[in-house]
Amino acid sequence: MKRILLGALFALALVPAVAAAGSVGIGVFGGASLPVLYDSASLGGLAGVRIPINVLPMLTFEPYYSKSQLGDTQDTFAGQSYTRSGPELYTYGGNAIFEFGEGLKFYPFVGIGSTRIEQESVEDVTDTNLNFGLGFKYMAMHKLAFDLRGELSSVITGDTSRKFGNLTLGVSYALFEY
Repeated sequence: MKRILLGALFALALVPAVAAAGSVGIGVFGGASLPVLYDSASLGGLAGVRIPINVLPMLTFEPYYSKSQLGDTQDTFAGQSYTRSGPELYTYGGNAIFEFGEGLKFYPFVGIGSTRIEQESVEDVTDTNLNFGLGFKYMAMHKLAFDLRGELSSVITGDTSRKFGNLTLGVSYALFEY
């Protein structure tokens, strides 16, 4: 009983410190997505929205939604040339971001989500998405930040996976701090 009471008091003592360190914001981003070892698509665009929730000075959780439209490819089969339309990817999930620095921040991140891949003449695929990468965030003002990220995203489709390299530029605004 004493351990439970001591643990509860310790947790209550931390609540004000955690509460003062947090913020919730909204951000948008755009960039390029390049398929890796994926012959039926080429370089395309990527855009989305993020909701950064800063829970500790160095830790941010970030739910996100993104849409990619990959480029078309040209293939030749039996002497005939044809165009294959690039797939569209719809992804939602969450990232854990570990920030270092002041003003200009450096951060590694990891995430998990779900991706739906739609491509003409191919059955739609919806599977788990894992991603990781590195980013830089510049605090332009107290609540306004710009970021540049590079990430590798992998959609696990049964025994294989489809991988994409993404480079994005984004802007976010802290709506409120708590």
